[in-house]
Amino acid sequence: MDATGSPPQGWQTSPSFALARLRAGHHRFRVGGAPVPPAGAAPVAAVLSCADPQPEAVTVFGGADVYAVRTAGLQVGPAVLGSLEYAVEHLGVPLLVVLGHATCALPGGSGPDRVRATLAALRRRSPLLDQAVRSGRCGIHGMVWHDADRLLNEVRPVLPPPTRRVCRLRPPTNASTRSR
Repeated sequence: MDATGSPPQGWQTSPSFALARLRAGHHRFRVGGAPVPPAGAAPVAAVLSCADPQPEAVTVFGGADVYAVRTAGLQVGPAVLGSLEYAVEHLGVPLLVVLGHATCALPGGSGPDRVRATLAALRRRSPLLDQAVRSGRCGIHGMVWHDADRLLNEVRPVLPPPTRRVCRLRPPTNASTRSR
């Protein structure tokens, strides 16, 4: 890393490094630090946020260069999918962030439950995004902005219940019955 916290020239940024840069930028924003100018040619992340008034993603993340997409209530339509797929496929962003906010006035809101639903919808509706996440080429993360605290909270996706493995019962062997 260099003095600006950027990876060396030509190094592919990992999803975890991109998330760390966004968190550091948010910390700068919270403490009133000056925004850091973008270090690289490519955005550090693509951020899908609600169109309802809230601070711009670049502001909340302390000046980090983000590819911003806004839509009412975090709705995932063809234009949103196309924009996010472009960011991953052509710009090579290593991270997609779904950024909701706690005080959304739109029907359905954009709080934690909506962020989780949007995270799932992005992967379900876009084979390209799903493959990028499964391969580790791109991470996907949810956050919710809280106006009163000027704070971002992480949103963990709801994991599907573990699959129950059905085991075939085998008849006892002589060795297992002798040990009893």
